[in-house]
Amino acid sequence: MNIVTTHVNTDFDGFASMLACTKLYPKTKMVLAGKVKKNVKEYISLHKDVLDFKAPSEIDPKQVEKLIIVDTLSSKRIGTLSALLREESIEVIVFDHHPLSGEKVPQGKVEEVGATVTLLIEEIQQNNVELTPFEATTFLLGIYEDTGNLTFAQTTPRDVKAAAFLLENGAKLSLVSQYISKPLTENQKTLLETLMDNMENYDFNGWNVVVCTASLDEFIGGVGELTHKLGKIEDVDAVFTLVKMIDRIHVIGRSFNENLPISQPIVEMGGGGHPQSAAATIKDKDLAAIKHEFISLLNKLPSPLTAKDVMTNHVKTIGPDISINEASRVMLRYGHTGLPVVENDKLLGIISRTDVDKAIHHKLTHAPVKGFMSTNVVTISPDSSLKTVRQKLTHYDIGRLLVVDESDKMIGIITRTDVLKVIHGKQAPRWHKPLYTFNDYSMAQESENLMEVINTRLPKKLQGLLWLIGQKAQKEGYKAYAVGGFVRDLLLGVPNLDIDIVVEQDAISFAHKIVKYLGGEIKEYEKFGTATITLKDGRKIDFATARMEFYPFPAAMPEVEETTIKHDLYRRDFTINTLAFRLNSDRFGEFLDFFEGRKDLEQGNIKVLYNLSFVEDPTRIFRALRFESRYSFQMDEGTMSFLHNALENNVLQKLSGTRIMEQLQAIVSEPNPSVIFTRALELGIIDNIFGQCTKPQQLKKDLRKTVDSVQILQEKSIIEQKDVLLVYLLVLINSYPKKAFEIVLNDFNLEKGSRLIISNFFNGGLDRIERLKSSKHLDPSEIYDALNSLSIHCLCAMMALADSDLLKNRIFLYLEELQKVDVETTGNDLKKMGIEPGPIYSKIISRLRQQKLNGQIHTKDDELNYIKGLDLIERGR
Repeated sequence: MNIVTTHVNTDFDGFASMLACTKLYPKTKMVLAGKVKKNVKEYISLHKDVLDFKAPSEIDPKQVEKLIIVDTLSSKRIGTLSALLREESIEVIVFDHHPLSGEKVPQGKVEEVGATVTLLIEEIQQNNVELTPFEATTFLLGIYEDTGNLTFAQTTPRDVKAAAFLLENGAKLSLVSQYISKPLTENQKTLLETLMDNMENYDFNGWNVVVCTASLDEFIGGVGELTHKLGKIEDVDAVFTLVKMIDRIHVIGRSFNENLPISQPIVEMGGGGHPQSAAATIKDKDLAAIKHEFISLLNKLPSPLTAKDVMTNHVKTIGPDISINEASRVMLRYGHTGLPVVENDKLLGIISRTDVDKAIHHKLTHAPVKGFMSTNVVTISPDSSLKTVRQKLTHYDIGRLLVVDESDKMIGIITRTDVLKVIHGKQAPRWHKPLYTFNDYSMAQESENLMEVINTRLPKKLQGLLWLIGQKAQKEGYKAYAVGGFVRDLLLGVPNLDIDIVVEQDAISFAHKIVKYLGGEIKEYEKFGTATITLKDGRKIDFATARMEFYPFPAAMPEVEETTIKHDLYRRDFTINTLAFRLNSDRFGEFLDFFEGRKDLEQGNIKVLYNLSFVEDPTRIFRALRFESRYSFQMDEGTMSFLHNALENNVLQKLSGTRIMEQLQAIVSEPNPSVIFTRALELGIIDNIFGQCTKPQQLKKDLRKTVDSVQILQEKSIIEQKDVLLVYLLVLINSYPKKAFEIVLNDFNLEKGSRLIISNFFNGGLDRIERLKSSKHLDPSEIYDALNSLSIHCLCAMMALADSDLLKNRIFLYLEELQKVDVETTGNDLKKMGIEPGPIYSKIISRLRQQKLNGQIHTKDDELNYIKGLDLIERGR
């Protein structure tokens, strides 16, 4: 085990350097030697889910192979961990930026730069280590704190370059500014006191805003920094300072809430800037008059995001008398780690997964949850600001807040992840890469509207249809979304007119309203809450109620219940199929991307949403292969790991033969099935169904030849698409032991005719190939006799399995010409010739066909003359 630590009273440089070491030394554990500074503690608390710390007491010296010490050279400053330095077996590495003391320096790097983390960032750059925006921000905090925002004398060009690199990798200065401060000059201190004396608090549309004024006879720089410091002192949403210096009034604004843009009122005063920071300079005006005018402009600030804007609705709850066993089942079903306990709409408490597990451990599965729930629940009102939400999460060091109204009725839930998604936006850190939990999607990426894509890539008629559906949804009070493959292919520029619409509330009732509105026919599937509309022009639209699926056991058909669009998209197979856009006319085209599906589309990734995805629905394994082939995408590392784990647990053997056949049929409907089957063979998927392949390399060649054979015969209209699956089955089974043959016949729920075809192929059919392989001359009638009793499926498979052009050509000759040769003479003709009906008829017809195949007779007259030439003994044969 490797561990990294830093000095007690840890600052941002020490903490950031520890985190950087985990990037350079994988599987290294961070150990805090002692206390941490207040601002660092607050930052760690907010991001605790992504940080994995160990306490010194948890470290077994015998397990430690490498000790990394950062931001200190003193063994006295790492607390009890200094004892590890006496262990000769432990390799010690040091990174520090302080001047060398008298202590001996082991491996590492000790150089005089502004911050230790700068040294580690240089290592990260040299090793091409990728950073997340969260990591980049943390490292930037380390640099800014130890260099006084790059102003201290010890700051070096290396620190500045490191900071630039971090900004290029997504570091957020807005977060840095919330945790870092720098010293003031004496003049600035005096001005700060004046501004605080003239401070006035306002409430503009729910925002807590401070306006400060001052009038000076000289110019003092740094008013922007003072404005920022006032915001930190007063803990408000925004601060505006109006400072008159000589003949100019400087109006400066700073927003301390990312959801509050403050530039507009300053722009109207003739200034400019950014949403979070803006300034204006006004010449030869009265300060009081400017203040009065500016206050009126601040009344136009937009209303803030509140708890109700961020919370997740439709929270799953349980009653106080529900048993521990049932609570455990509900947690498993919905993937929750805690459940609110509610009675008569009133919140009574909350029970966690830990509480439930402990009760189960003590064999109290039938006890009611009310005896184990926590009643001291931290709640928040729906109108609380996001800032208040964040403060409560940090203060109580909890992961979730329940939102209750004035009557204590629970109306929603906010998680720490919800807040971080507002702070970090699209680049919010993911705690469970490459997976997602229900808590990860409360804030969708709605910054984009797909109107332009819709208008340029969809036919006009379809655009109008979607718009009409959206208008109807708006009018009738439904929430409707275009989802899934339709949206995926729209973004890829791939034609796909199969429209899937998800409706919050009741899709069937909404579909009825659409039929009444647009005309057409409707077919309901009440069990699944879905309906299909067939419009007058034949176009079909599928409507589904937003639903959550639960699989009671691996490979089972899911149980379904209503939910929100968020949960509905979470149940889907891959991130690229979780994309959606709103249809309601007030927000038509608004893009929903809860799981970074757009990013995976751009990068060509097939990625599942949770680790049991393939276990719960093994058919997703086949769909992953199809998407890989169709779009030239590839499963990511995490998804591949889950796939292999599912195969090791033999999940495909739990699928019914009918469901496997459905997936195989979908594969052969793709443009190049052999690529998909070959990939399945390489991953062990086909082996998981049929057993160990006896000749995998030959099977790969046979699969490629199957594509060619099918294509040739389809171009000649000799074989239909519905027959192709059976061809591939014959080719596959041929490379597997007899067990595969028995599995297909007994477990795949095939029709009697299909079973007979397969049986005939492997019980004598293949033997005919040997005869046709012969290089000696064969009459056409001999080829005909060898192949006539075999179905088109068998013949196409034989062409694919043929290892010589001679054999393939003979089969093709039969299909293209010989099987079409027919005898024109009928039974009536034979009767007129005085031949008594009986077995002799079929023998005569067979002789006629033989002669005709070999080119010895051609017309019906030839046939009749040939019959007349037969003597009575010949006729009776």
